[in-house]
Amino acid sequence: MKYKVKVLFILLLLVSIAVSQLQFVKEIKPIPVHEDVQFCSITATKFGDIYLLEKKRHEIYRLDWTGKVLNINGGFGWEEGCFDTPIDLSIGSGLDVIVADYNNHRLVRFDRFLNFLTVFPFSDEETEISYPVSVAASKLGEIFILDEESDEVIRFDMQKNEVSKFGGAEYGEYTLFEPFHIRISKNDVITVLEKDGRLVQFDRFGTPIREILPPEDIEANGLVLINENFLILSQSESKLLLYSNKLSEWFSPIIIGYEINTSFISGIVIKDSLLLLNESGAIVVCDFKSLDY
Repeated sequence: MKYKVKVLFILLLLVSIAVSQLQFVKEIKPIPVHEDVQFCSITATKFGDIYLLEKKRHEIYRLDWTGKVLNINGGFGWEEGCFDTPIDLSIGSGLDVIVADYNNHRLVRFDRFLNFLTVFPFSDEETEISYPVSVAASKLGEIFILDEESDEVIRFDMQKNEVSKFGGAEYGEYTLFEPFHIRISKNDVITVLEKDGRLVQFDRFGTPIREILPPEDIEANGLVLINENFLILSQSESKLLLYSNKLSEWFSPIIIGYEINTSFISGIVIKDSLLLLNESGAIVVCDFKSLDY
């Protein structure tokens, strides 16, 4: 009996070590950029385009995988294609780029080469977005927006031109409190991250699925979906916190071959790589095969 317990303990320990490891691949530094650049969000496409939002000059950058800046758009303002505090971005179903334009109370849409397409809401619509803090687009042409003022998710179906909301006070235990990051999985499950690290999941129509509580209150920076797992980027001592869906456990991953000296503020999984944007503006590329638990 003691032998079996010991074997089980060793197996659990090995799994814990494996699930807590990322493998450093390389670091990408955007070139050329201003010395005082302040990137705040990252996304990427399967074609190898990397997009960064810059909050100081209110711009969006397009890079290749060497870090070369291919083009820039945006700038401060209220006109078409301009921003007032761009805060988050997502890739739409047609591989267009959707930006949450916080102080302009709207979304701005570009094609993958950063040519301006349109804004949402349109000027002739009654739909309002107070302060969009995060955005996620589904492969079905839906856009999910986190509104900071109402603490709700706004769902916009572009094909049917329908708008609905969920996550408000009437949702009981699934009511959202200080939500600030939203992401959507390949099977169209919506995951919302709150500032204290709590995760709340809904289906695409707003039906609650479950909540996942963090191991302790943390100051979260962002959320990355890795297969069925959830990676929280944090300001706490553990810069990375991983929730293993299969094990129903939290872990603190390390990056083998890379010393974490600063917090990560945004991340994205593209193909077989995890891209993590840190506070200094560098992109850390990792292999995440060991996280498939």
